[in-house]
Amino acid sequence: MKFLKPKYLALFVAAATSPVFAAAPGTPSIGSGNDKFAIVEVDQAAQDYNSLVKVHDGADVKVEWNVWSGDAPTSAKVLLDGKTVWSGAAGASGSATFKVKKGGRYQEQVEVCNNSGCTRSASKLIIVADTDGSHLLPLNTKMSENNKTFAKHTDKVVAAYFPEWGVYGRNFPVDKMPAANLNHILYGFIPICGGDGINDGLKTIEGGNSFNVLQRDCAGRPDFTVAIHDPWAALQKPQAGVSGWDDPYKGNFGQLMALKKAHPDLKVLPSIGGWTLSDPFFHMGDPAIRARFVSSVKDFLKTWKFFDGVDIDWEFPGGGGVTPDVGNPQQDKATYTALMHDLRAMLNELSAETGRTYELTSAIGAGRDKIENVDYNQAQQYMDHIFLMSYDFYGGWSNTDLGHQAALHGASWKPDTNYTTENGVNALLAQGVQPGKIVVGAAMYGRGWTGVHGYTGDNPFTGTATGMVKGTWEPGVVDYRQIVNEYKGKPGWEYKYDAQAEAPYIFNKSTGDLITYEDARSTAAKGKYVLENKLGGLFAWSIDSDNGDILNAMNESLLGSTPTPVDPVVTNHPPVATATDQKVTGPATVTLDGSASTDPDGDAITYKWTQVSGPTVTLNNSTSAKATFNAAAVTSDQTLAFRLTVTDAKGLSNAIDVEVVNKAPKANQAPVINQMQSVTLESGQSYALHAEAVDPDGDALTYAWSVPADMNATGTDTANVNITAPEVSAENSYTLSVVVSDGKTSVQSNVQVTVKPAAKPADDVTPPDDDVTPPSDDVTPPADDTTPGSCDKPVDANASKYAAWDASKIYNNGDTVSFDHLVWKAKYWTQGNQPGFGVDAWEMVSQVQFNWRSDVVYNGGDTTTYEGNLYRAKWWTRGDKPGNSDVWVKEGASPDCK
Repeated sequence: MKFLKPKYLALFVAAATSPVFAAAPGTPSIGSGNDKFAIVEVDQAAQDYNSLVKVHDGADVKVEWNVWSGDAPTSAKVLLDGKTVWSGAAGASGSATFKVKKGGRYQEQVEVCNNSGCTRSASKLIIVADTDGSHLLPLNTKMSENNKTFAKHTDKVVAAYFPEWGVYGRNFPVDKMPAANLNHILYGFIPICGGDGINDGLKTIEGGNSFNVLQRDCAGRPDFTVAIHDPWAALQKPQAGVSGWDDPYKGNFGQLMALKKAHPDLKVLPSIGGWTLSDPFFHMGDPAIRARFVSSVKDFLKTWKFFDGVDIDWEFPGGGGVTPDVGNPQQDKATYTALMHDLRAMLNELSAETGRTYELTSAIGAGRDKIENVDYNQAQQYMDHIFLMSYDFYGGWSNTDLGHQAALHGASWKPDTNYTTENGVNALLAQGVQPGKIVVGAAMYGRGWTGVHGYTGDNPFTGTATGMVKGTWEPGVVDYRQIVNEYKGKPGWEYKYDAQAEAPYIFNKSTGDLITYEDARSTAAKGKYVLENKLGGLFAWSIDSDNGDILNAMNESLLGSTPTPVDPVVTNHPPVATATDQKVTGPATVTLDGSASTDPDGDAITYKWTQVSGPTVTLNNSTSAKATFNAAAVTSDQTLAFRLTVTDAKGLSNAIDVEVVNKAPKANQAPVINQMQSVTLESGQSYALHAEAVDPDGDALTYAWSVPADMNATGTDTANVNITAPEVSAENSYTLSVVVSDGKTSVQSNVQVTVKPAAKPADDVTPPDDDVTPPSDDVTPPADDTTPGSCDKPVDANASKYAAWDASKIYNNGDTVSFDHLVWKAKYWTQGNQPGFGVDAWEMVSQVQFNWRSDVVYNGGDTTTYEGNLYRAKWWTRGDKPGNSDVWVKEGASPDCK
C-alpha cells in the first residue's frame, strides 16, 4: 500500500476545502401567497362604517421564499423596484415582514447570498393598495351610446352627479361614464349619521328602509358624523378593473380611484346631503355639532384620498325640503355661512398637511325664495363653485300648476314665470355673487303628468292633470334615455319646443301624458347663456340617465362651436398572471391553471409554463393556459415550483410562481359527527335536524338518515333532514340515526325525538288573522277598565290573544305582540323600542279606527277620524291636520271605533 507524503496530503485537503468547491445559492423562488396588501383596510363583509374601514400608517407586507439548489444562503434582502426594503440572516427558506407606507404596484425580488456570491429571484408583482388609487391601473372608459370624444375641452366647469345607486337598476357603473368629457364628478350621496329627529326626511322613502339602513351604517358612530350609506355599491361590489376577490377596494370607490389614474385632472367630490339626507344640516347652528361634522369630513377626506374636496347639498336652508316642519330662514342663513367658513378652514388645514388643493362647492335651490334665505355674497368667499339646481321647477306634485321643469327663460304663455334659470342667476348676481362661481344646472331627465285635459288651444301646460306620468323608476320622473328611446318620435307622441323659454316637451293627446325635459337644444342654450354672462359652467343631474346627448351639448356649447370628434388615445398595460398553489397526492395528473390571467386592455395573451425547482417532470401543453404533468406516488412530501409568464400582443409580460406539494399518502381518517341534542315536539310540528360533521382528510361526505316509518321526512340524503312529528295520543319516543361516509369509512350518530300530543286550543279563542304570528302561551289579557269604542284610545278585542311586548326581548321582522290593547308587528330587528304610534320599528296590525294623530304617517288612501268626521288621505302626509290641508278629503261622519 502506498501512502501520500505529508506535504501532498496537506495540499489535497486544502484543495478539497477551498472555495473552488463551494457554490452560490440557487435562484430563490418567491412563494405564491398573498400579493395584495392595503394601507386602508376594508372589511368586505362589514355593513357598519366603523367595522368597514380600518386606517393604518402603512401596509405590513410579508414575503416567503425557498432556495432549492446551490449552497445554503447566509443572508437575504428584499427589494421593491430595485430598492432594498428589508435585509437579514437567512437559510434555505425564509420570510420577511416590512412596512410599506406608500401605495403602488411594486416589482418584488428576493436576493440571497453566501460567501460565494448572491442570486436574485425573478420579480413578482405585489400591490400595496391605498385610497389614492396609486395601486391601480388606469381605468380608460369607452365612449358608448352617443357620447363623443373631443380634441379640445373647455376651461369652464363641466360636471355631473354620479349617484351611488346607479349601479343597480340603471346598471351604470363608473366604467360606463364618459369621464373624458367631464372635469368634475359629484358623488351622491354621503349621509350624516343620526336617528329620530335628525334624519326624519329619510323615513319618507322606501317605507323607512333607507332610514333603517343608515342606522345600521352608523352603529357606534356619533350623530352628525359622516358615513357610507351603501357599502356594497361603494366598496364591495365587484366591477371592471376591481373585480378580484382579493382586490382591497371594489365598487364605485375602487373604480373612481382607477378613473383618476386615467384622468389626473378630474375632480371628484363627495356630495353630502341631498333631498332626503339634508335634515341634519338644520342642527348645525350649534357650534359643537358643526365642529363634530366638520371634523368627520376631514377624517373622511384623509381616509378616501381620491376625493378632491367636498360638496354640500343642503335642501334647503330656511325650509321647503322633504321635512316640512324644519327650517328657520334667519337662523339657517347664519348657519350656512358659518358652515362654509368652518369647512374652508378645515380644507386649508388639510391642504397644509397633504400639499393638495381642495374644493368647496354647494348645490343650491334655484328659486328666488330659496336664494333669499342665504347670504351667498358673504358665503362665496369660502366657496369655489355654486351649483345652481336650475331644474325641478315644475312637476307631478301639482296637477294644476304645470310648467317647464328646467327652462332658461319664462314660458311663451307666461313670460313672468317665477321659476327659471335666468331668475335664479339674476338673484345670485343681485346679491353680489361673482359670475364665475355660478354653475348652471341641466337635467338629464324629465318630469311629467298624465291625464292632462281642459287646456287652451294646443298648449297642454294650460290644462289640468289627473296624476303623475309613469316614471322610469319612480312616478313622475322619466330618464332622458327612456324619453328618446321609447317616446319621442313614436306614434301618438308630439315633440314641441318653446323657443322663448328654451324648453322642449313631448305630449300624447290620447293619454294626456305630458313630459317636460331637457334636450341638446335647450342644454346648448344654457351653455350659450353661460358664455354670454361669464358664468362658471354647466353641471347635470345625473350622468346615469343620459345617452350622451346632454353631455355632448354641454361640452359643445361651452366651447362655442361644434368640435370635430377624434379617436381616443389608448395606453397599453401589461397583463396580470394569475395561478394558485396546489396540494395533491400522487399518482395524479396535475393541471396548472393560468386561465384566470387577464389583460387590463382586453388584449389576447399568450402563456408559457416552466419548471423552477423540484424533481424534474414533463410539462404538457406548456404554452397553453392549462398545462399538465404527472405526479408520481411518493413516500415523503415533495415540493415543485412552476412559473407562469403571460405576454400581450405588444410584448408586455408578467409572471407568477406557484408551488405544487405532492403529499405522501396517509391512512384514511373517519368522519367526525358532533352529538345532536334531543328534541321534544308536538304532533304535527315540523323541525329541521342538522348533522354537523367534518372529515379530517377533507373528503366529501354523504349522509343517509334512518327515520321511523310513521314520521314524515324530507332531505334524508343531506346533512339537514326536515321531519314532521306524527299524530300521537300519548307521549312517545323515537330514535333517528344518520350514517355519514367519506367513501371509505362510515360513522353513525343517533338522536332522540320525543313527540307529545298537540295542545288543544281553548273553545272561546278566535284564531288571529293569517298574516299575524300566533300568540304564545303567556298571554296577557287586556285590563278590565278598558272597552272598545274610544277613538282616542282604541282597543282591539283580539289583542289579548298575543304575547305582551317585553322590553328585554329581541324582536325581528314579522314578530307580533300586544301592547296598549293593540296588536303590533315588528318591521325590523328591535329591542327596547316600545310599540306605539310614530315609532318606526313597529307597524300596527289591529284594524281599528282612531282619531288623527300628528305623529302618524298616512299614505294615499288611508283614513282617520277628526272631530267626528272621517277623512281619507290623497297622498303621503304627516302632521297635516284634517280640514286645514288639501291632502285630506272629508268622507262624512265617522263610524264608531272598533
